[in-house]
Amino acid sequence: MQSIQESKAVLTAAEQQVARLERDGITVATGFLVGPALLLTAGHAVALSLGASGAEPVRGMTAVFDHRDGTGWSSAGGWERVRLAELLDSSPPAANDPVPEGMRTAEDGLDFAFVRLAGHPSPVRDAHGVLRPRGYYRLSDEEFVFTAEGLYLFHYSQRVTPDHAQTQRTRLGEDGRRVRYRGANTLDGASGSPLVTRAGRVVALHHGHNGGWNQGVPAALIAERILAGPHAGSLRGALDAPPLPSHADTFRAVAAPAGDGSAAVRGATAVGEAMGALLGPHRPHATVPGPDGEPVRAADARQVAGYFRDAGPGQALGIGPVVEAARTMAASAGDGAVTAAVLAAALIRETAGHLGTDTAPRDIIRQATEAGDVARAALAAMTVPCPRPDGVARSATADRELAEAVSAAALLAGPDGVLVCEPGATRDVERPVPGHGLRLPAGNAFPYTADTPETDPWTRHIRLVRPYVLLLDPVTGDGEAFRRLRGRLAAEGSPLLVLTTADASDPRAGLLRSLGDPADGPVPTVVRVPVGPGRLDPLRALAVLTGATALTADSRVLPGAAWFDVLGRAELAVVSGSETVLVGGHHDPAALRRWIASTRELRSLTDSGAERAALDAHLAWLTSRAVTLAIGADTAADLVPRTAAAARVAHAAQAALRSGTLPGGGLALLRARAALPPGSEAPGTHAVRAALATPFRVLAARTGLGRDEVERLCAVADPELLAGERPFRAPDGGEPEDAAETVLLALDAALAALTAFLGTVGTVGTG
Repeated sequence: MQSIQESKAVLTAAEQQVARLERDGITVATGFLVGPALLLTAGHAVALSLGASGAEPVRGMTAVFDHRDGTGWSSAGGWERVRLAELLDSSPPAANDPVPEGMRTAEDGLDFAFVRLAGHPSPVRDAHGVLRPRGYYRLSDEEFVFTAEGLYLFHYSQRVTPDHAQTQRTRLGEDGRRVRYRGANTLDGASGSPLVTRAGRVVALHHGHNGGWNQGVPAALIAERILAGPHAGSLRGALDAPPLPSHADTFRAVAAPAGDGSAAVRGATAVGEAMGALLGPHRPHATVPGPDGEPVRAADARQVAGYFRDAGPGQALGIGPVVEAARTMAASAGDGAVTAAVLAAALIRETAGHLGTDTAPRDIIRQATEAGDVARAALAAMTVPCPRPDGVARSATADRELAEAVSAAALLAGPDGVLVCEPGATRDVERPVPGHGLRLPAGNAFPYTADTPETDPWTRHIRLVRPYVLLLDPVTGDGEAFRRLRGRLAAEGSPLLVLTTADASDPRAGLLRSLGDPADGPVPTVVRVPVGPGRLDPLRALAVLTGATALTADSRVLPGAAWFDVLGRAELAVVSGSETVLVGGHHDPAALRRWIASTRELRSLTDSGAERAALDAHLAWLTSRAVTLAIGADTAADLVPRTAAAARVAHAAQAALRSGTLPGGGLALLRARAALPPGSEAPGTHAVRAALATPFRVLAARTGLGRDEVERLCAVADPELLAGERPFRAPDGGEPEDAAETVLLALDAALAALTAFLGTVGTVGTG
């Protein structure tokens, strides 16, 4: 069994220590570091690079190292090039090795080239920004016992980016001089790749494909040959040098305390990296690292969280707060879940090293909260109005058709209108259909409703399709008639939404209290409508919109009589913990027009500012708009994730219209980071500073922005100097934008996750 961080350590070492070998810009092989400025590759590949003569075989060759490191940062251009200076030792292939016809062979050939580089590649920064030596594989002559257990193979195969595979059915040949394996899909250019154990030890050099099997040379035989040759001192010096800390050791030393805290940080880091793979515009079914480090497909934060559901109790302490930050954003804002998770994971990772020290968790929370307040103020100051949400929509999805359609629909619905994205019947995104809808600033009143079949387990939103609507004021009654109504609707299979101005504590609210009794059957969804000026206006407006008759003290409709006749209906109702959205209704259009006209007339006649404000609010309810957008897809499998993506884009677009926009691509958070007081060593402040740069670093790595440029931008200490930077400008001149409301909520959710983590792990103990 191997932990996520142990797997990540092996992969990170390969990224830093395995090189693509080129001549004239063409990949000819793979090589790997085996000492300071020492590289090992396949002997036949070096000879082939200059043809059959083999004279000065490394002249004109370059080792190209991928400069990405544990954080995903990349140098300028993403690569570091080091010249191959001298061939120190080598051995030709054996006669039965898979090499081109006419190549020189030897009976005891091991097919390797031991090369000195012009210099050792530069150091790299670890996941915490600490500059560390690049390191190298230790090429030991100690015998390794090959078993069927899989080995990692890291290679380039004439590709710009490195690949890795895991071998299957690994076995040592009868003569003990070649290793055979399946499962590693290699192409030209893979010769010279290292085969590495799960512990990070190099045990063989891959050099070809023979008879349906991949084949390598045991590393112990190569080391033994070099140590018996004229340049044994070079390899011996590398082997005798004190070993550098492994990437896994570095993580444990810098990022995590011992015991439960360490497992929790590993969990938080792993789920944060998986969430980070979805940061920025992406298409459905993106590839993200799963709990075991292997790639999995995910469309959104919900699916990522599902992969980590079965984590052990130790890691769950870190995974839980990160997932909860994502879930909170999905439930409250509809977008920003991934950003919140990435920020939360970074905060947890950065503060974990201080657990068990003299700094108490409550002090870290206080410091982080104060730093968060500074960042929040900086974000508010840089917010600009949003006349059109096109940039925000494009930043939320890589699906350009979807972005354009949702942006136009958001403009039609307006910042506070209702915008619903539904699965369509065609492959295209259809034209938006306007209708009537309403947002009520109130959520479900009874916790029992959270267990109904209509409840989304991720957001806890209750979705009712074509529900009956009952409007209820605090009227007296024993509830018997209502229980009969509940039974009738249950038999019909129709949901019931109760909108009421009653409070369960009201002594007259006997009917309302009867709604919450699960002994009488499924509890309906109940929303308490806030009462403003003109006490019954909310119910009267809802009666006009839904076609229901409000049961009030003066409605002359008594409990127990004509219950079914007083019900109205909506096409759709979505109820969250803080809001209720209604779409459509069985209203009389002529009655609604008359009501709107009379309300406008009353407003024109009143001189009271308070009454005018109440009438404005009432008029906004009556005239509010709902826009429905039918989302199509090429296949049935793509329909659900594309519709979900459209809903996220819709939330982002409307949030931008409401609150304004900020620079996207993590730049707003980077500018907020620059606003923090310089030089503060407080752990909480440091954690916020590091976390605010994380989204930008993740996106920069994905887009190929050079590491030097990333470090330059992260080092700027003046927010105003960053204001003119445009590292993610699109070819058409467009720039990423984020809704200010979403970014601020994501920061709040991440800080809440840190508080939850420190409140749990800080008291569980880290020893």
